[in-house]
Amino acid sequence: MTIDVVIPARNEASTVGEVVAAARACRFAREVIVVDDGSTDGTADRALAAGAKVVRRETGSGSKAQAMEAGVAATDADAILFCDADCVGLTGAHLEDICRPYLEGRAAMSVGWFDYGMLNPLVRRLPPTSGERIVPRWVWDSVHPEKRTGYSIEIMINEVIAEGRLPTTVRVMAGVSHRTKRHKLGLKRGYRETWRMFWYLIGLPVRGVVRWRTCWFYLRELTVED
Repeated sequence: MTIDVVIPARNEASTVGEVVAAARACRFAREVIVVDDGSTDGTADRALAAGAKVVRRETGSGSKAQAMEAGVAATDADAILFCDADCVGLTGAHLEDICRPYLEGRAAMSVGWFDYGMLNPLVRRLPPTSGERIVPRWVWDSVHPEKRTGYSIEIMINEVIAEGRLPTTVRVMAGVSHRTKRHKLGLKRGYRETWRMFWYLIGLPVRGVVRWRTCWFYLRELTVED
């Protein structure tokens, strides 16, 4: 089984090199692909210097989902290990821990959560929006093209897994955090954009984009690992 790492990145020059290094240190990964999603900083150069293959998307606004799509199109791997470019503290060992449940046949999707300290017992049971996850290629292909948009893409991947009644494992990546919108956009705009994202995601079942039963199916097949 082949696993390639796909890292969507837009203006993440300060962290992308370290994330690529962590991905290359994962012994299950064959190749690391960074999709430069219209960056205006040195993201592509840092990724290349760290040893990644770089795919460039020339775009004005950027789209995480479309960047992920471009990364998947650039590989023929059996499974894709997605990873965000803004992680802090990520190591190859963290990514190997994510891969093991999938490789051992215990999960169709395995996800890593950021370390939220005392909140970890709660967040591990929420439908994951984390970018650190491994899925077989067919799962990505099963996400309807109309749903491959914006930052709801992880929810749409969850939907494929849950509606298929397939098992998911979740574990906390100890010591791993990320550069938030507050770091990137400043406090005022960062908080505003963060709340806008959360309310949008929470509203997906209300608007009928995702069925309520999908959340139940996800929880029923969830295994939380330490």
